[in-house]
This record gives sequence, structure tokens and C-alpha cells, in this order.
Amino acid sequence: MMKNNLTDYKWALVTGASSGIGEEFAYQLSKRGMNLVLVGRDKGRLDEVASRVSQLGVEAVPVAEDLTKGLDEVIRVISERKIDIDLLINSAGIGIYGDFIEKDISKPHEMIEINVKVLTDLAYIFSKKMVERGKGGIINVSSIAGLFPVPYYAVYGATKAYVYSFSLALWAELRDKNVHVLCLAPGKTKTRHSERAGSNVGGKKMEPAEVVRTTLKSFE
Repeated sequence: MMKNNLTDYKWALVTGASSGIGEEFAYQLSKRGMNLVLVGRDKGRLDEVASRVSQLGVEAVPVAEDLTKGLDEVIRVISERKIDIDLLINSAGIGIYGDFIEKDISKPHEMIEINVKVLTDLAYIFSKKMVERGKGGIINVSSIAGLFPVPYYAVYGATKAYVYSFSLALWAELRDKNVHVLCLAPGKTKTRHSERAGSNVGGKKMEPAEVVRTTLKSFE
């Protein structure tokens, strides 16, 4: 496979772009001159991110959608604007901490929908187009929780194990087609994830900027 050069990529689709690692990907890719389609559920935050990256001279298209319901709208916006996505950042995801049997079953279903189904759908849609064009890249965000069983994060960890396994297999399938697939599996990072998940696990946390910087360096 040819060496990756992000300067050859014109457009990236970043999910989960309104906060955390997804937001940091948006900033660092814009500094490299890449135009962005930004997807997130928080319209206010998403618009702020789009405004900030636009100041760097790139085009930013915010699409405020819940991907479990609005995936078709994201695809419609990209299609109508005739945008070719060169790099897909699958960063959207949710985690819920606690006893598996104490949670309403709708919560695990929601995690599986966004962490597995939506990620797989996006990878399927855009990897086919990348293969047709002869270039592209996909970065799937997993977690260290996907590398071994984590009690009280049972379903979240299982979804991230799927992302890890899926990404490695997809890398093997697409590497000879000049489509590079990389899986990011960070440990504890300074994002709103723990707060939203309901976890109070302590310990040192990594900075999103360093996580993304290292990831992009590995990708190239």
C-alpha cells in the first residue's frame, strides 16, 4: 500500500465532532488544510467547532444529527454538496457505566446502535467509494476497554472489542486497495465521556490533543 499523506486528502467526515476526541480531530485536521463535515448531537457546540475551524481557512459543514436516527440526513448533505470523503473519523460513541442487570435494556441497545451499527454502516458506505477512487482512510475509535473484559462496562467494552476486531480485519482487506484503516484504542482521556457514562473512575488522564496527534502521526 502507498504511504499515506494527509495533504492529499481534501475532505474528512468526523462523527462525535462536538466534543472530546472527535472535536480534537476536527481542529488538528483543519490545521492540515482539510475541509470537514462535522457530525454531532449538540448543535450549539457543533456550530462553535465549525466556526473555529473555519477561521483556519477551511470549509466546515456542521450536521447536527443523532446518528441513530439521522444517518440518512448526513449522507444526503454529503451527496447534495458533491463531497468526496477522503478520510472517515468514526469517533461518535457512548458508554454507560454500572451493573448490567440494573440498567434498562434500552441503554445497551443504544450503545450497540451507535458504537457498532452506525460505525459499521459509515465504514461500509465510504470504504466502497474510497476503493472506487483508489485512495482513502478510516480511523475507528475503540477504547482500551475493548481489549479485555471490564466489569460494569460490560456492553460498552464489548462494543469496543467489536470496533477493534472489525478494524483490524478491514485493514487487511483494504490495504492493497490504497485505503488505510487504523484503530485508535485510548485509555482514560480528558473528555466528557466519564461524566456522561456515570463513572467516577480516577487516575491520570491523557489529553485529547496528544491522543489525536499521536494517532495522525501513526496514520501517516
